[in-house]
Amino acid sequence: MFDRVSLRGDCVVALPRRGTKTASAVAFELASGRELEIGTLAAAESGDRVRLDYRSGRVGRGPSQLRLFADSAGEPWRTIELPDAVSAVAEAPFGWYVGCRDGFLYGLERSGDLPWRWQTPGAAAFRPSGPAEGYFRPSPYRLASNGHSALVAWLDRLWSVGPDGLTEWGLRLQDLSDPQVIEVRLRGRQTTAAAALGLSAQASPHEIKRAYREAVKRAHPDLNPGDASAAERFRGVQEAYESLSGQGAANGNGAAAGLVRFAFPSVAAVSFLDVVDDDWLVGGGDGRLYRLSGEGKLVARLRVGIGALFHVRDCAQEVVAVCSYPVAGRSPPNLWFVDAPAPVRLPEQYPWPDHLIGSYGDYLLAYRPRGRTLGLIDESGALAVELCCPRAISSLCVAEGALVLAAGALICLEIDGLSPLRRTRDWRPPFTRGGFHEPRVPGTRNAG
Repeated sequence: MFDRVSLRGDCVVALPRRGTKTASAVAFELASGRELEIGTLAAAESGDRVRLDYRSGRVGRGPSQLRLFADSAGEPWRTIELPDAVSAVAEAPFGWYVGCRDGFLYGLERSGDLPWRWQTPGAAAFRPSGPAEGYFRPSPYRLASNGHSALVAWLDRLWSVGPDGLTEWGLRLQDLSDPQVIEVRLRGRQTTAAAALGLSAQASPHEIKRAYREAVKRAHPDLNPGDASAAERFRGVQEAYESLSGQGAANGNGAAAGLVRFAFPSVAAVSFLDVVDDDWLVGGGDGRLYRLSGEGKLVARLRVGIGALFHVRDCAQEVVAVCSYPVAGRSPPNLWFVDAPAPVRLPEQYPWPDHLIGSYGDYLLAYRPRGRTLGLIDESGALAVELCCPRAISSLCVAEGALVLAAGALICLEIDGLSPLRRTRDWRPPFTRGGFHEPRVPGTRNAG
């Protein structure tokens, strides 16, 4: 019974499930399925590479172990303890950035030394009354690296930390987007302005605009030559529209016309971090995607959906699509490929971003946790292929022309004419620099 699979060159390494007779990792040739000796595989991969693995403790309840391995060695040559759970790990020029739930970001060198640590602002003043409250300590909850600096996120805050452990800049998500403006029209207040346009006090913004356009056609002086009263009637129409829409200078926030405006700054938390080219990619919990320069300047903003955003990577760990959670009772498009002109909907069989585990060529791979089916989703959002395994799928990896699954047994599926390693996606607007795509949400006005 296998639990996890991974690729090492032309070989598949499978880890057994706990409690089964197989006690250690098993290796197989990808092409033939012939079993190999793990020791032989490790010798073939010998070199100077150092890899990091870790065993995370529970948040607020004990230390975590960082383990350094030489090449494919089965035993670590050095083990380092951190005081709390590991939140994230990212590659760095010197070794690794390691986020810990004790509130610190650690710089771990390939030699195993910890030369510095950076403390998340607010963590020093945090005083939990019990282990369970450790979840709320400010910490490097999300982490990404661009090969030089680290980008750290906690709730709606972002910080850039250099390879020397010093803060380069910091900001909030609400600094990157205009406040959301919601208009509420008070019912039951018949106004002179509404009557002038032939509307009731309950008229919607769309009805007000439509009535205004029709009234302009009837009263505009240019459209009514020779009518001496047209100019006066046009001024009345203009004043009525400004009063109803709250745009008049005397109306303030529009309360005199029965229209009240509320401006809410974004309170969404960061849902994911990644890197594209030399820029940072930041997903928000309100469906917005932000692209920042290395200096923290906003260079693009895009509304993908309504709920929290997540990203989908290919086998080369490049971002290929962005997806948001669906909102109860609504099914708007919530999946956007970075080289597609518009978003599409996820299929009903796999409606959540959690189901997406990567891509294979032109398709996204999806499966439900503890499910037996593997879905291939095409660029229209349709379920192109669905494969059913005899047992629940616990792990999957992608090879040239093949999918390898751990589903109780080890399963290798050959796929002709489709390579996951040759499909490249060119980022298109509005994902590129200078893209600011903010479609109006019904019932709101975008400020600015």
